[in-house]
Amino acid sequence: MSKMTVKDFGFPYLGKLTPPQATKISSSRLGVGFETLDRDMWDVAPAWPVLNELGVKWARVQTGWAKTEKVSGVYDFAWLDEIVDQLLERGVQPWLSVSYGNPLYTPTATADGTGFPPVYTEAERQGWAAYVRALTRHYRTRIQHYEIWNEPDAGFFKPKSDAALYVELVKATSLAIRAEHPNAYIIGGALGVAMHPGGLEFTQKCLEHGMAEMIDAISYHGYKFLPEQYADQEFPAYLRLIRSYKPDIAYWQGETGCPSKVPAGNGQALAEMTVSEEIQARWLTRRILVELGFDAAIVSYFNMGDFTKYLFGGELGYTSHYGLIRMEDGLPKPAYYALQSLAALLHDPLEVAKGRTSFRLQTGDDTNPITREQAAAAYQVNLVRGNVPVHAWWLRELVESDCKWQSITFYYWLDQALKLPNPVLIDPIAQDVYQLELKRNYNMNEFANLPISNSPMLLTDRSIVSYQS
Repeated sequence: MSKMTVKDFGFPYLGKLTPPQATKISSSRLGVGFETLDRDMWDVAPAWPVLNELGVKWARVQTGWAKTEKVSGVYDFAWLDEIVDQLLERGVQPWLSVSYGNPLYTPTATADGTGFPPVYTEAERQGWAAYVRALTRHYRTRIQHYEIWNEPDAGFFKPKSDAALYVELVKATSLAIRAEHPNAYIIGGALGVAMHPGGLEFTQKCLEHGMAEMIDAISYHGYKFLPEQYADQEFPAYLRLIRSYKPDIAYWQGETGCPSKVPAGNGQALAEMTVSEEIQARWLTRRILVELGFDAAIVSYFNMGDFTKYLFGGELGYTSHYGLIRMEDGLPKPAYYALQSLAALLHDPLEVAKGRTSFRLQTGDDTNPITREQAAAAYQVNLVRGNVPVHAWWLRELVESDCKWQSITFYYWLDQALKLPNPVLIDPIAQDVYQLELKRNYNMNEFANLPISNSPMLLTDRSIVSYQS
């Protein structure tokens, strides 16, 4: 017997999503990683033909001091220019992760400088300040956003993580950036475990040393075996902490991802998971929706392409398969299409609903008041695009498990300013669009027999959905 699918629920099929290109989208919170090109870990060529069609508007790019300054005082930005200009041409705004050291100034550093902060000697500090000023001067007409370092709390600040020294680096770097670009937008943190209890302590120490005074936003990374793991605990604590030091500070999710394959010897994030390309797509969809539900200003997926080689500590290691584009043939994976769907549906004007919508999920069994509430275990995200609600839901089950579709009933309430005259159901991974019928039952608006599994579904209005039958 074949497995049940979304199509088996019998809703009229309208067609496939036709996502807009990034150049046709004016603004969005969604981005993708173009990290590690400073260390040539992956072939960027296959990304260019499909990037515009992906629909995201941001790309995180690491700058690579050691790759740029190989002779003291001589800066060659040609390699980075090619990346920046190709991104801009496709409607994607780069934000620069100004990161990693240089053996010219730190003789003990590896050739690529990964994880060696320029904070211990005057030569390091002066060399870094000169490089940052040269970088900012070179890109001030093309780049507005600069992030300082990468994961200073998680192994990339040698010989050991030190909040006080990291904040010294933030201060020196922000001064150098603003000397050349006074209106630059500066992001601090790039914290690898920001919301873990230990990560919260590191964040607090950074804030105690004055980091908030020097930055406009704080960034964090979010790798979780269960995409929504601890979210209800971690986000409120994190937001309360950072806003106690700077009430208007923005928070960016700068890096999060899931591999589609784990080669032997791989020790990167989530390497212990059972993974596949389908699991990666479910993971991506769930995690990005979680981040948007907590109102992150930017949500970036790591990475655009698989790594043909992964360098750590200057040594050649394993391949890495977090990419949206497959290493073997350069073609998009299911995760690419999942992110493409979210980019198509969730670009600006996008907001968290914050009480303007309320959706109640119940099982199809109305005869038993206990069993009909079992769907309360679902995870829900309530968003609004303009005056149109966008609601997402899934079962908070292991992302590695096969999808087992169940039937639920939705009862909903909308603020009077919101509109849902032509409701549609969307499977973002398959990119299928279905027509829904609104009913009135128990004096409430009702959608009956909706599907639910560990893979997200979306409900919104046809007015914001483009599809081809």
